[in-house]
Amino acid sequence: MTHTSSPGPTRLEDLTWTEFADRAPRVPYWLLVTGSTEQHGPHLPLGADTLVVERLAELASAEHGSVILGSVRTGVLHAFQDWPGSQRVPAQVLTGQVEAMAQTAVPHGNRLLILNGHDENHEPLLLAARSLVERHGTDVVVVEWAQLVSDVIREVSDSTSESHGGEGLTSVFLHWYPERVRTDRIAAGTLPSGELTRDDLHVSKRAHHVVRFHPEDVPSGVLGDPRAATAEKGKAVTEALVARVDALVKERGWL
Repeated sequence: MTHTSSPGPTRLEDLTWTEFADRAPRVPYWLLVTGSTEQHGPHLPLGADTLVVERLAELASAEHGSVILGSVRTGVLHAFQDWPGSQRVPAQVLTGQVEAMAQTAVPHGNRLLILNGHDENHEPLLLAARSLVERHGTDVVVVEWAQLVSDVIREVSDSTSESHGGEGLTSVFLHWYPERVRTDRIAAGTLPSGELTRDDLHVSKRAHHVVRFHPEDVPSGVLGDPRAATAEKGKAVTEALVARVDALVKERGWL
């Protein structure tokens, strides 16, 4: 299928119904964004997870002519639910919402890329994806952005832990959203414990330990050390991220 690149990203909500009807048959694939509203330390906004994948979706949409179906900004939340400002939905609600939003793509190409910014969303998203495959034959791929470039994050990092609000995520924000970073609040966080059960991009995790953190145990909310974060490191991570999404959709034959 040929595609027509647009001059900028296209969101479904910005189209009229007539514009949608004209464009839908030519959309190479559809994008859906999922994130969270939860603490990411005193230096990053509550919507950090969503903001990263929204920017990624915008770049993919502008480059490929794909259309963003929407963003789910409230995710499944367990680990950091006790912090002020946190919002959470049950897993089945997220699964149902994604399935409902994806219906738009079914009559038009039926190809969907879900860009996820929050790890606790992953299992509900896989359930939604399997349902879409079973019910509609949708060609769907679920991507958790940090997992797609975990090797690059490790390569550019000076710190040895990236669990929550650390060097990698902060570097991405310094590159993509510098105005949203409270640089005067950047400080070392708590190092996550364990090895085989440590939820950290810098280790080979062999078992999954479900944990609920409490503010008294992780005072700043940060697991890792964002002090070494730089915009240059963020540029390296995001360039790799954009390139791998491009490679992914081409591998699927969507372009």
